[in-house]
Amino acid sequence: MNCPPLKGERVIKEKGKDPFKHPVVMEWHQFFIKNWKSDKEIAFLLPCTSVKPYNRSPTHKLAYSIAKKFNLNLQFYSVSEPMLLVPREYENCYPFNSYDYPPNMMTEEEKQEFINLLSVALQKIAEFHNRIIAVLPKHHYTIVEKAEQKANIKIELHPYGKLAFKTISDTLKSIK
Repeated sequence: MNCPPLKGERVIKEKGKDPFKHPVVMEWHQFFIKNWKSDKEIAFLLPCTSVKPYNRSPTHKLAYSIAKKFNLNLQFYSVSEPMLLVPREYENCYPFNSYDYPPNMMTEEEKQEFINLLSVALQKIAEFHNRIIAVLPKHHYTIVEKAEQKANIKIELHPYGKLAFKTISDTLKSIK
């Protein structure tokens, strides 16, 4: 799959600047809503990671290897501030492989903006998938839960803390 036609500088959260309003981020949101399609029955949401691209992070490596081992045909998405949802196919593409937005820098206004924008992206993927499953840490779990309610869709939410590997593994192994 080709990368989205996005070009620009690295997207970095700076105090007093809203990354959701960055031109490349806004262009990505529009591109995703207009162009993204998936033929996979199940969507599986994981959190974004400080490691870029995400497929280098231990949690994503684990999830992808278990899905492969059990021949699970899942559409993986990373829940990301400010990118919203990043399909696995685009992980190595700009800007997803080179942005930085630590969740602890997010303002209350940006959290609400994230929820509102994410609800639209979740409605989009609900068109393609019969099930949406998410395994997320507290921050992303709370955002997705609120966006799910706003979008009026059903997501099977699984929280994790220090047991990320076990929760991801158990959840993936339970998919039939």
